[in-house]
Amino acid sequence: MGFASTGGSTAFTGVRLLDGRSADAVDDGVLLVGPDGTIAAAGPSRSVDVPRDATRIDGGGWTLAPGLFDCHVHLIASHAPLHDVVQLSSTDYVVRALTTGRDFLESGVTTVRDAGGATAGVKRAFASGAMPGPRTQVSVGFLSQTGGHGDGWTPSGTDINGLLPPDLPSGICDGVEECRKTARLQIRAGADWLKVMATGGVYSVTDSPDASQFTVEEMRVFVDEARAARIHGVLAHAEGTRGIVNALRAGARSIEHGDLLDDEGIELMLAGDVPLVPTFLIVEEMLRPDRVSQGVTPPWAVDKIRHLMDRQRETFAEAVRRGVRVVMGTDGGAGSHLPSELALMVEAGLDPFAALRAATSEAARLLGIADEVGTLEPGKAADLILVSGDPLAEPALWRDHARIALVARAGRIVADRRGV
Repeated sequence: MGFASTGGSTAFTGVRLLDGRSADAVDDGVLLVGPDGTIAAAGPSRSVDVPRDATRIDGGGWTLAPGLFDCHVHLIASHAPLHDVVQLSSTDYVVRALTTGRDFLESGVTTVRDAGGATAGVKRAFASGAMPGPRTQVSVGFLSQTGGHGDGWTPSGTDINGLLPPDLPSGICDGVEECRKTARLQIRAGADWLKVMATGGVYSVTDSPDASQFTVEEMRVFVDEARAARIHGVLAHAEGTRGIVNALRAGARSIEHGDLLDDEGIELMLAGDVPLVPTFLIVEEMLRPDRVSQGVTPPWAVDKIRHLMDRQRETFAEAVRRGVRVVMGTDGGAGSHLPSELALMVEAGLDPFAALRAATSEAARLLGIADEVGTLEPGKAADLILVSGDPLAEPALWRDHARIALVARAGRIVADRRGV
């Protein structure tokens, strides 16, 4: 799917232009996309000269905003019973990653950071255009101590990690030197980030979310190896208080979940300008009644989630009040209703425009591509969405997939639901 013109410019006209830099939208706005897929001009209609031969797309007064980012996804994951999971081959996982990436893109998410499971080959498939998908950064596997969140061992003796694609290097490691080698294996496999399990988790069989995992010294090895390899850094799965602090003291670039964040953690995040990626959507997804009744989310995981839910809302609101940066991530995989995370962040206390920035400009800054995407301004790639309504006045609209009426990546339309 593409623009009607060949080799010319395209103008989005009659839109409320919300460029991601200011909460004040431009009414009767125009955004002009050049033949190379970058933004040539954006502003009030009176200030933008639209070439006579440009293809015009009438926005109908709807809001034109930057394409969204999801900085915590798992493209190979789905909420499925274990008896279905064991039927999957490595080929099935690759197909799922590719189709899930396409679904993310068509829902308005034009950039993702995979937090474990997607190989570098998936990223290359999207980047080359061989398969439709978002701009993608990957962690490849995940780094876990023995018995930690990420160790697939179960009391039955079954190793759930053995069900994952064989080209994902094992991330189980203990001690400084073993951690160093394991980090290098992930980097060799093409990781842009190192995903480190600093605490236990909800789906872990043998630990709890408030259990601290890896020492500060071990985590510093991951940070050092990422820096030496000139990749982006460490994203830390960190739910419990002590694990959050340890990850921050070691130099993690982002804190994922942050459920039991305390004053010390907030101060360290502010001092290091480290963003919080709260992932509210995964809680909602795991507690869906059908998933609980079918055992997809087992009873012991439900108990963990309910223990964390209220505390997470409280700690998030306090972090926002104190000025901690927020970046959007859903922990989503196949079948997740992705842009809902923006509505959930607002419900938890984030201003609607701050939520949009968390999913655009702040996310682009974290991923190191703010000079390319994240706002609608000349010179940047035309990653954009056309939204039916005003998301700043009605943030709940993010829960309705159909209200994201059009999606473009690098100036090319990948989804158009205006007539549906």
